[in-house]
Amino acid sequence: MTAAERSCEVLIVGGGPVGSALANALSRIPVRTVLVEEHDPATFAQPGFDGRATALANGSKRILEQLGLWSTVAGEAERIDSIHIGEQGRFGAARILAREERVEALGYTIENRALGAALWKPLEEAPGFACLAPAKLVSFAGGDDVVSAEVDVGGKAVAVRARLLIAADGARSSVRQSLRIPVRENDYGQRAIIVNVTTEAALAGRAFERFTPQGPLAVLPLSRARASVVWTLGHAEADRVMALADGAFRDELQEAFGYRLGRIERVGRRGLQTLSRVRSGALSDRRTLLVGNAAVSLHPVAGQGFNLALRDVATIAEIIADDMASHGEHADAGSAEVLARYGEWRRDDQRKVAWFTHGLIRGFGARAPGLGALRGLGLVAFDLVPGAKALLARHTMGMAGRLPRLARGLPLS
Repeated sequence: MTAAERSCEVLIVGGGPVGSALANALSRIPVRTVLVEEHDPATFAQPGFDGRATALANGSKRILEQLGLWSTVAGEAERIDSIHIGEQGRFGAARILAREERVEALGYTIENRALGAALWKPLEEAPGFACLAPAKLVSFAGGDDVVSAEVDVGGKAVAVRARLLIAADGARSSVRQSLRIPVRENDYGQRAIIVNVTTEAALAGRAFERFTPQGPLAVLPLSRARASVVWTLGHAEADRVMALADGAFRDELQEAFGYRLGRIERVGRRGLQTLSRVRSGALSDRRTLLVGNAAVSLHPVAGQGFNLALRDVATIAEIIADDMASHGEHADAGSAEVLARYGEWRRDDQRKVAWFTHGLIRGFGARAPGLGALRGLGLVAFDLVPGAKALLARHTMGMAGRLPRLARGLPLS
């Protein structure tokens, strides 16, 4: 690093999709930014049949469009034109259709490697941006005017001074732990098996959310005629199913999902993720704030995690841009005013989405007598009651509540 790179406005810890999206947004203002990432960013774009996927809401597409990133990934993004919601072994289902909501698509799915490549490529020439990777944040302290941080870069200590430190380092955020910010955690006693498959019938824009006694089973359309499957099971059952040979695994997945897509044919390599909801007791501390999973980590049941995080990104970028427009050379990205505005803006959205996903898991997971029939009736009613689907669709598409400019399809400043 040069001496100039050791002093910046914003220090981002974590270079995954959230951290790199934030760096892109800040480069549009522009704001001098240093990003610290533990892994080599080149590994984020490795191809393969088994690449994990992310669901992008319409609001997230708008954010990526305004950042000039959507055109890079559009060719690999798969449209979601309909969502079928049902419960295994029960009557009743609900369907949300893009044409009924008068939108081009309800959302999109994209492989993480394609998303990662699209987010990192522009940063190579982004003004005022520097990346330390592979590197690790060793320590930091917020002062009256700056955050002073020490970063280990290949065994060499590098000092970085910033106005604001932003933690984008995940649900087990080391930054949040260093600040001793308390968390509230709900352990669902579940694990998600994540796998890509091919099916006899093409998904053709159809997505499925099927609730089973063990947990939800989501099937989403993916590029190259594949389906992305997130299959939630209890801990012991997930371990048992993960140990099955491919043929036996395919048979059990087929039994759990059914034959709406014909026979499941090819099965890819399986991944396993332990599921919980983690909510931070605060969104900021002295010259430090939390975004993405560092602030709130969700169950993947409704595919809301990354979309919620992108709204965090768009919000803090807008607040910083407004602060610069108002105060000019006296702008301070880490001021108490900036942090307070971020917390006030984001707290309600995070709370609503967290309770929505938590409610789905608890509601469909309850086993009391008669509840299954009531849920079936509820799905039928939801499918028939005017306005109910539109309200849910607006929330899942990231188009409800107070939205930052980028999510409304407007420039950052």
